[in-house]
Amino acid sequence: MLWVLLRVLLSLWAAIVSPFRPLTALEQTVPLWPPATPPELWLQRVFLAPWERWDAVWYVRIVTEGYQPGNGTDAFHPLYPLLAWPLTALGLPPLLALMAIGNLAALAFLLLFEHTAALDGEPSQAQMASQLLLFFPVAFVFFAPYNEGLFLLFSALALLWGRRRRWWLAGIAGALAVLTRQQGLFLLFPLGVELLTAHAFDLRQTLRDWKGWTAAGLLPLALLGWVLYRSLVIGGTQLDFASPYALVRSMVISPSAGKVGAAHVLTWPWHAFYLAGGRLWTAPDVDLIVNLLLGVLFVGAAVLAWPRLRASYRVYVLVTVLISLSYHTGLAHPYMGLPRHLFLAFPVFIGLGQRVQRSWQRWALICSGFLGSCFLTLLYILEAWVP
Repeated sequence: MLWVLLRVLLSLWAAIVSPFRPLTALEQTVPLWPPATPPELWLQRVFLAPWERWDAVWYVRIVTEGYQPGNGTDAFHPLYPLLAWPLTALGLPPLLALMAIGNLAALAFLLLFEHTAALDGEPSQAQMASQLLLFFPVAFVFFAPYNEGLFLLFSALALLWGRRRRWWLAGIAGALAVLTRQQGLFLLFPLGVELLTAHAFDLRQTLRDWKGWTAAGLLPLALLGWVLYRSLVIGGTQLDFASPYALVRSMVISPSAGKVGAAHVLTWPWHAFYLAGGRLWTAPDVDLIVNLLLGVLFVGAAVLAWPRLRASYRVYVLVTVLISLSYHTGLAHPYMGLPRHLFLAFPVFIGLGQRVQRSWQRWALICSGFLGSCFLTLLYILEAWVP
């Protein structure tokens, strides 16, 4: 299976790269070669420690210490570390528990994605779409202790159940996506389109379908539950009632997110792009160049895929891309995390799989994507780029 092969290759690559910048205690004290004793400690150093970077450090802190007021931990939505916590209670190291949840969720998502893609095309096109998604450079995060796999699994379930008119299941899956990442709220738009489509865009009939719109209401309800828990139980995070924009922003993004990195500011996409372009002109760096190149690549893929996408998928892709391009994360790193945010618009690969028909195109994209994944993994391990 390609997923297993890529998992092994990227793990070995991460281990080989890690001695060039050993950041964790295990990397600094346990040599990569020869194998040290005890064996379980050496295995942790080889296969786990190199991945403990950036957000993974915060997830480990949440799993081990819980949420603490004002220290930045409440910037991360709770479902991913919550699912990993029982595994640590069974004796697994926190990083391994996070890797297990994230990797298994990513594998389940890929299987579901191929099934979903087959609903809109031939089985060969669905297989192509799955391979293009897996070998897109940003997909290396599927193998890191990140929540992308879990989020995309629930998002794909929400979209699949929405098109099948199973509203409660779609609403529950969407709510779980919201509890994984705030971008889960974007699922309201495609679910709304599916609900309107089910009633031939008759607004009266749609409003009478109380099951449909009530199920969709589970998504903002999930966010509200997390915000209340963050504010009342964790403490230290206050909602900003200065303006409607400030209130929504303080609900979606914790005010303590600045302790994790540059806090996100939502602006017009052309303004965010202008600020990023100014930074690129005056003080270019690897982080910004990589983000802009991957951003252009993904937007180009979205344009190619657009004519082949279902209406609800188009809406989801459009909203995800526009809001991702609207995030401004400070003058030093104005588009931090842009490729990961764009990658959440996964239906793009369904349309792209229908466009790529020739064998040479397939192998060119897979090989270049694999090299891209290796390059991004290298930057991630060296902490030379913020994914």
